[in-house]
This record gives sequence, structure tokens and C-alpha cells, in this order.
Amino acid sequence: MKCFKRVFALCLCLVMIAGLCACADKKKEKDKSKTDSAQKIEYTETWVVEPSIEADRIFSLPLTRFNTKTNHYDVSFGDCYVVEKDGKLGFINSNGEIVVEPKYDTVETCLCTDGYIATVKPENSYRSTYTLDMSFSEMWSYPHKCESFDGYTYLWDSALEMASVQKGDVQADGGIFVPEAVKLSDGKFAVASADKLQGAKDYTAAGVFTGGIVAMEKGGKWGYVNSKGEEVIPFEFDAISGYSALGIGDTAYECSEGYVTVCKGGKYGVYKADGTQIVPCQYSAMTTVHDGRVFASNDGGVWGILLVDEQISDGIAFESGTLTSNE
Repeated sequence: MKCFKRVFALCLCLVMIAGLCACADKKKEKDKSKTDSAQKIEYTETWVVEPSIEADRIFSLPLTRFNTKTNHYDVSFGDCYVVEKDGKLGFINSNGEIVVEPKYDTVETCLCTDGYIATVKPENSYRSTYTLDMSFSEMWSYPHKCESFDGYTYLWDSALEMASVQKGDVQADGGIFVPEAVKLSDGKFAVASADKLQGAKDYTAAGVFTGGIVAMEKGGKWGYVNSKGEEVIPFEFDAISGYSALGIGDTAYECSEGYVTVCKGGKYGVYKADGTQIVPCQYSAMTTVHDGRVFASNDGGVWGILLVDEQISDGIAFESGTLTSNE
């Protein structure tokens, strides 16, 4: 009788183990199904301008200012993108119209004025430097050097449990007033909000808090977190080569118009700031979102303009290169 009970108990245990394994397998299949469905988004490719614009590159150039009222870097993107043809740089608007013919050798954001610094180096002649305002009017200037972007730093003081703003070795007036990516004493980064560190504290690099989210680096990959330190866009993307709003090394793009252009394995796509994927990572090159649109290319030499946000895009029109509103 005892032998029978032992055999029965053993069989019962085996049945329970088998049941648990089956449940685990089903859970794995269900989780995998969720992951697969999350990766497969409904996407209809809609071109405002079909791929027909010939250019070596079209790229976003950030306009970054340190706002002394909020102690915060304000990052935005101008009405036009930089377009490169045959090694020369000009400007193109979000309707695909050339605003300034490619003629400059370099173009960069100017911290000292609301515009850009452009240079021209004619053959066998001295380099000429120009200041361009937001209407791209050209004014000759002496060789120009803007103040350093890395002059201001957000540092977390663990003793005082607050973030401070420093310029060089001098602490600036006041602390932070909006959520920021702050540097910790060990060189890592975290998000500080309401005088508290939020979420993880082991990020290795950070962008600028813009549009309610900030790009952070972890394990060599970039993702985005919100003001609570919560991950809203997964850490599986690459830095944008040659891009940094603060000029201190390649980072991921900042948020623009509630959207983020991301790069994964050399392919570009678009997410909303809430983590919803809008455009799958399938294009070989892409700009940030402006006027509800992005420039995108499939082969690097011919570009088109993709529709990202119909509501924003429909409220924008261009007439003779001048931005106007349909409203």
C-alpha cells in the first residue's frame, strides 16, 4: 500500500511538472507573439514629395540655446535642412525647395546669433566667413568662434540632494527648473526631476531633455526615458553620426514636434515621444521631423519627403520659398 502511495505521488508530481512546463511554454509563445506583433506596425508609406531630389546628403542642424531664465538648453530645428551637393552646402525647406543654393564649404549653428555661421573657401584664396540670420540673409564677418557648448553642465549633488548648473568651475545662479539629464559623481548619468533622481542611474551618455523625453545611452545603445526615468523607447538604437546638440560627441536625435527619428543598424525610422513606432527602420537616411515631414532616402543619392503627421503637414504651405500658414 505504501509503495502504491509513493508511486501515485511520484506520478502526480510528474503530471504537475509537465503542466507547469506546458504553461511556461505557452507563456513564452504568448510573450513572443506580443513581441512579434509589437515589431510589426501598420505603416503606409506616404510621400509628400516622391523620391526625386538629388543630393549627397540632407541633414538636420540643431539650433541650441542656453536659456538663463530656466537654466535649460532649448533645442529646436530650423525651418530648413542643410543640403549637400558635390561637396557644397546650402539649405532646403520641408517642401523640397532649395532656399540657398549649395555654395558653402561649412555650415554650423551659431550660439551668438539666431542663425548660422557659413564659410566659403575659393580656390587659391582666403576663407570668407558669413553670418546667416533665420531668413538666410548673408552678412560678412571675421572668422568666428562661438562659445563652447560644454560650458554648462548639470551636476547632481548627492549631499544636498539637488541638481546644480555649473559653468566651468563656477556654479551658475539657481538649480534646474525642468527635468534634466544630470551627471553623477561616478561619471554616469541619470534623470533628475523635482529634486530627485528618477529611475536608473547607470547611463553612460545623454542628450538634451526635449519634448518630455531625453536620449540616454546604456550598453552602447541609445533609448529614451521620460521625466520619471521610465523607458519609453527601447535601448536598441545607434547614435547619429556627426550629430550632437551640445557638440560633445555623437548622440541620438532630440525630440522634434513630438517625434524622434532613430537609427538601428544603419536604417532609420520614427517614433512618437510616447513610444509608439510610426515609421519602421527601413530607410538608409532620414532627417528629424519638421512641419510633420521628414526627408528620407533609400539609396543615399535620391531623396523624397515622407508624411509623418498629416495634421501638422496640412497646415503648412510654401510659396516662393517663404513659409506661410494655411490656417
